[in-house]
Amino acid sequence: MLETLKIKNIAVIDAAEIPFRKGLNILSGETGAGKSIVIEAISLLLGGRASSELIRSGCDEATVEGLFDTREISWIQTRLKTLGFETNSHELLIKRSVHKSGKHRIYVNGELATLSILQTLCEGLIDLCGQHEHQSLLKASTQIDLLDRYGGLTEKTKFFSATFSGLKALEKEQTHLLGAESERIRRADFLSFQIDELKKANLAAGEDEKLIIEKQLLQSAESRAQSADSVSRLIEDDEGGILQMLRVSLNKLRPLLQLDSKIQPVQEGLERALAETEEVSIALARYLGTIDLNSERLETVQERLSLIADLRRKYGSSVGEMLDQLEHLEAEYSTLGRNSERLEKLSTEIRDLQTELRAQAKELSLSRNTVARTLSDSVTGELKDLKMGDAEFAIELIQKNSFSEWNQSGADSIQFLAQTNRGDMARPIGKVASGGELSRLMLAIRRVIADKGGIGVYLFDEIDAGIGGQTAFQVGKKLKSVASYNQVICITHLPQVASFADHHLVVKKSSLGKRTVTEVVELTAQERKEELARMLGGAELTQKSLDNAAELMELAR
Repeated sequence: MLETLKIKNIAVIDAAEIPFRKGLNILSGETGAGKSIVIEAISLLLGGRASSELIRSGCDEATVEGLFDTREISWIQTRLKTLGFETNSHELLIKRSVHKSGKHRIYVNGELATLSILQTLCEGLIDLCGQHEHQSLLKASTQIDLLDRYGGLTEKTKFFSATFSGLKALEKEQTHLLGAESERIRRADFLSFQIDELKKANLAAGEDEKLIIEKQLLQSAESRAQSADSVSRLIEDDEGGILQMLRVSLNKLRPLLQLDSKIQPVQEGLERALAETEEVSIALARYLGTIDLNSERLETVQERLSLIADLRRKYGSSVGEMLDQLEHLEAEYSTLGRNSERLEKLSTEIRDLQTELRAQAKELSLSRNTVARTLSDSVTGELKDLKMGDAEFAIELIQKNSFSEWNQSGADSIQFLAQTNRGDMARPIGKVASGGELSRLMLAIRRVIADKGGIGVYLFDEIDAGIGGQTAFQVGKKLKSVASYNQVICITHLPQVASFADHHLVVKKSSLGKRTVTEVVELTAQERKEELARMLGGAELTQKSLDNAAELMELAR
């Protein structure tokens, strides 16, 4: 419920702190006193349009604050949490400031918020009921929700909504996959070609590097053989080769060794040189035996390297990268294959879910039609109490066959209809011509559904316009009844309605110097009687008007 409303520098209100209570809160006051400013301030709290024209003359900024007790509004805590706000207490504080410069600020529990967040948070918190307001009750979504809550069908609708959401998710996935099907086929064909090309190449890791080395060796085989053979002849030549010269030198050194032992190191050096040269000669012979002069092998290597060069332009700078690419291509090809399998599975799942959803929709529609008749009769009965004896209220439900026309609430379209005069056609309630009739119709609906909860505060803005006498008394009685289950704030000019107040406030306008000032005053029991007397008989209080006011209060009790 709304506990306190603070208004500062809005229109003719300099500063006002308005307390509200449980039950029926009545705001009265002379025409032009500023009652509409209270409505404007509450509208700002709910996310209504903010204009710098609202700011009191001579001021730069206007502010409005609303403090709500949310203990009996269970859904507000969930919504706060969803929107990212703290939910540690059962209080909701909304503050909104409007600046001349156009810079507006919104705070929720002390934290900055955007206008869209405020509107989302406050949807359903206060139901503003005026003569021609586009209030929530005129929305099909609200009407179906009220019907479900009245008939205890909320859980059944939630179950349908969950199934519906599941179906939509599957259909979305199917649409995505089908939209990409032609591209999937084209991509799969291309991947298959690439995979085959790489597999046929039968690549081995590091193969390209080995082939390059082999090619170089094969290309240089003849020149390498010539060089090695030339060195071998220099070593092995019988007449002047290195081995022959070393042997001759050793033979000539032996006589000298017999004469002088100091020459022995020289002899040993020659012997080592001879042994190493012999080993070099053997190694050269072996090397010459390894040189491959196979031109066919060279051609094979060159062809292989040419193939790798072609593949390199498509799949990577090395055989290692090509093998990695082959792995990636095979993985993607496998995924595309799974997409095809998923499409087949999706078709089956969607068919099964559609069958289940149709059964749920049928059951929900049957239940709603039963509840609709009961609700229609109850509202029609309330209208008779409100002196609309010829009026009839009806609910039109049409079950749509196409899934494309369904929504989270089910397969039903809904309209609240009213026939206000005998012989007239039933029309949507938003098109009922008479302001007074529409007001009473709205009140009757709210009276019937009041104990079903869901709305935080009902705010009635001169809902009694166009009525009077006994009808006005009945309106007050119905408002009192609604206030048994919900907080009701009602702006009225009728004493019959005001007499039912649990808490009465009056909006007063006065002059302060050269300025007009509006204040909101909480009335005592005696002041209430005087205000009712004023509403009955004008500014001049007479004993008769006071007696009439006292009688009216007694009747209301």
